[in-house]
Amino acid sequence: MKFSRHWAAAAIGICFSAGVLAAAPVVLVEVGQVKITDQDVIASIPAGTPDDQRKKMLENAQAVTQSAKNLAARRIMAMEIQKSGLAADPIMKARVKLAEERVLSDARVLQFEAANAPDAKALDDYARSEYRANPKAFEVPAEAHVRHILIEGDTPESKAKAEKLLAQLKGGADFAKLAEANSDDKGSAAQGGDLGFAPTNRYVPEFTKAIDDLKANGQLSGVVKTQFGWHILRLEDRRPARTLPYEDVAERLKSSASKRIVNDKRLAMTNGLIKDVKINEEAIKAFGANAAK
Repeated sequence: MKFSRHWAAAAIGICFSAGVLAAAPVVLVEVGQVKITDQDVIASIPAGTPDDQRKKMLENAQAVTQSAKNLAARRIMAMEIQKSGLAADPIMKARVKLAEERVLSDARVLQFEAANAPDAKALDDYARSEYRANPKAFEVPAEAHVRHILIEGDTPESKAKAEKLLAQLKGGADFAKLAEANSDDKGSAAQGGDLGFAPTNRYVPEFTKAIDDLKANGQLSGVVKTQFGWHILRLEDRRPARTLPYEDVAERLKSSASKRIVNDKRLAMTNGLIKDVKINEEAIKAFGANAAK
């Protein structure tokens, strides 16, 4: 029973948490004889929507109201097309049938994926084999951790301001506080000028050279000119080139592995369903010829 509830929730996109789905349908909006219920709203959420997103949507009264109103308008239009007789058109009937089959086949796919998700051990084994087979994929270059202060502009005044700040730093001023108060790089200024660890070649050449010239943690650069203005850098730390340990990439590998395993199984399942397919090539050619007329 536990399994059937699990795949049913995945298959039709319904959250079974307490209070979400009533025992009997509850009418949310009415337009004449048209009634839209809570079940209609829940069913309108695409299958496979993550539970947290579905819950957030259903807790939003304004979103639920708008969804119910849209469904009411859609139902009224469907009734009008039925009254007009167009619903009896063979192509229209085929479209309705295909829409029904799409919903049901999507539910079957989600049911299949839930039933064939790999267990924790199989997933870890698969991820570890991927890690061992592709060591270069987990190599990272040498990185430097720096802080900087940027004074924008290419004027004597902007350079003088940068030089004044550098003098204060050499006199023992707190780099983070000066960066927060003065740096024109507002993104890093809020972090005390901290740019974190990064390969030095991610920066513009002048900035990269200034980092490479810093040898000791805590060392300050001179005033460095780039296309952005005048910079002052301080080296915080360096990390050599290395291979990331499995533990650092395990979750990413497991997520990718899980999708790949399930996708492969789903492909095998769907291919198996049509393994005895018979193709009427003459009919297909005739179909194409008629469509071209």
